[in-house]
Amino acid sequence: MTLDIIILEDELPYAQQLTTLLREWGRQKNIALSIRHYQNGVDFLAAEYEDDTLFFFDIDLMGCSGLDIAKQLRKDGFHGYIIFLTAFSEYVFDGYHVQALDYLLKPIDREKLGRCLQPVLKDLEGSCYVYQAKSEIIKIPYHKIMAFTSFRHYVDIITQIPISASNRNICKTYRQKITLKALEQRLPAEFVRCHRTVIININKVMKLAAAELTLSDHSVYPVSESCLKSVRHAFGKLLD
Repeated sequence: MTLDIIILEDELPYAQQLTTLLREWGRQKNIALSIRHYQNGVDFLAAEYEDDTLFFFDIDLMGCSGLDIAKQLRKDGFHGYIIFLTAFSEYVFDGYHVQALDYLLKPIDREKLGRCLQPVLKDLEGSCYVYQAKSEIIKIPYHKIMAFTSFRHYVDIITQIPISASNRNICKTYRQKITLKALEQRLPAEFVRCHRTVIININKVMKLAAAELTLSDHSVYPVSESCLKSVRHAFGKLLD
């Protein structure tokens, strides 16, 4: 397997450090890496990328903002992983508005990088939910699933998969005849019940309040009192 990575960082020492740590991680996980580095936004915007490219963006670039570039990528329909690099922790929450996977404070910590890459690793390992309907069987990567919501005897699978290459801003929803209770027993740990009718992907949670949570696509789901403790615990582990 090969992972395509693009680093946008104007300070060469940090780009070199990140590249070294990524190659070390790749060797440990037996993953081939293709790493490209750009020092400015102009060169980066001329680059080609795929839907599964992993981006590392410095937030505070000379002459432009990594946040603005990430916003443009999202407007263009990119739903893949973006990780921000920053020397200032106060910028961290800005990344939530562009559905960032995580952030790394510079200089980069090896263990923190490894934790950031866990969802990416699961994707590469082919971790999928198998959706079965009357006429089809579809494998949906777990990292592409936002939430499962129940409706009578059915469950809607809310995804980040574009409905077509030409319409990337509208994503697919699959409906399956199954109970939420039966479904919950099949899901990995990142899927957490937040309400009797909703299971969310905790990796997609950007904001948690007492009675609701907001996912990275700005959708809002209720949090019941009985589920609040477990949701807080799962969300807190992401911030460690």
